[in-house]
Amino acid sequence: MRIPAALAYGTLSLFGLAVALVSTQSPHRLWGARAAAGYGCAALASLARVRWRRELALIAAVAGGLLVPLCWLAAAGRGMPEVGVVAHSAQLLVQHGRLYQSAAVLGSHVNGYNPYLPGMTLFGLPQALFGRGAATDPRVWDGLAFVAAFAAALRIAGGAGGAGGAGGTGSVRRTAVLTASPLIAFPLAVSGNDLAVLGLICLGLALTTRPELRRPPSPAWAGIALGGAAALKATAWPAVLIVAVLFLARDGRGAAARFAAAAGAVLAMVVGPILVIQPADLAVNTIGFPLGLTRARSPAASPLPGHLIAAIGPAAHLAVVALLAAAVGLAVLLVVRPPRNAVSAAGYLALALTTLFVLAPATRWGYFIYPVTIGCWLGMSRLVPGRLSGFHRDPHPARALAEATPVRG
Repeated sequence: MRIPAALAYGTLSLFGLAVALVSTQSPHRLWGARAAAGYGCAALASLARVRWRRELALIAAVAGGLLVPLCWLAAAGRGMPEVGVVAHSAQLLVQHGRLYQSAAVLGSHVNGYNPYLPGMTLFGLPQALFGRGAATDPRVWDGLAFVAAFAAALRIAGGAGGAGGAGGTGSVRRTAVLTASPLIAFPLAVSGNDLAVLGLICLGLALTTRPELRRPPSPAWAGIALGGAAALKATAWPAVLIVAVLFLARDGRGAAARFAAAAGAVLAMVVGPILVIQPADLAVNTIGFPLGLTRARSPAASPLPGHLIAAIGPAAHLAVVALLAAAVGLAVLLVVRPPRNAVSAAGYLALALTTLFVLAPATRWGYFIYPVTIGCWLGMSRLVPGRLSGFHRDPHPARALAEATPVRG
């Protein structure tokens, strides 16, 4: 296994080097240079003739691919503009009791708009309260939230119970492997805002099934996780709808109601006060700005179909917004063939998010981290497509069948 591991780490090193040489963004280049060295050391460590070479290689990848560049950038106060947006929002909350500025105040100041929902401000509070530093940077707390939620999602879904790991150790190792990869390490080091949302989405999906237990967790726990994600960023809203349909189709109205009540309670608690205090400012920042309906246009401008069409002119832009709204028609699939386990729910979510990212007038290639990471979670959890989740590695088929049978309530 030494040669394949060395080749994998060597490929990641080349990717980091390419980012350092090609990117026009200073934080990206800094990450690329340090990640290239870290992954290179991991490749060498994986070739060593020592017993702990896999662990040494993983430590080198985590350190070089994530910890060193993240701490370097955080200590220097450097990162992509969205890091400053979250920190500024928390500062406004602490100093003025408000999260958003009005369109009249912001005007065409792009980086003044805050497209995130109120929950995201929590990650900026340490810096607002204790000052700038590596330990208070929002990305550090984003990363901790992702690691905790993703490891819990693997553990709950039973991913640690298969070959290659057992118990909590297996889920932690798999989480470390994914976090050390450029898929997570790169966006976390330079930005980080989507990682907490992703972790909670995976946790919410995992909480829809727990095959090793005779009685699965209450749907309310999935509601709390996905309600928390939805209170951070609107990209989590499709997950709430899809999982609600899952509980309704598989477990009945009672389970769906408990899920919806928990998710709604979290949203009401986090977003409700701002909706009462600043309804217009909330709408302008979180709806108008991402859709390109304000004087300032979002810097998210990757050449995907939605953005290319919107760039033609005002009429084309409105057409893209209408097309994006029409894409909600995908919800018809949920009625015709509703998901009945975590695998199918994750598939629907990946499809919905991919469609939204492709058609959005303001979009980035980086947003595809959502469907890719959801796919990684499915693979690491060893959930088998096309099979009832209740049968996953369960030595008692009769018990699994009982758990998979819908319970109406």
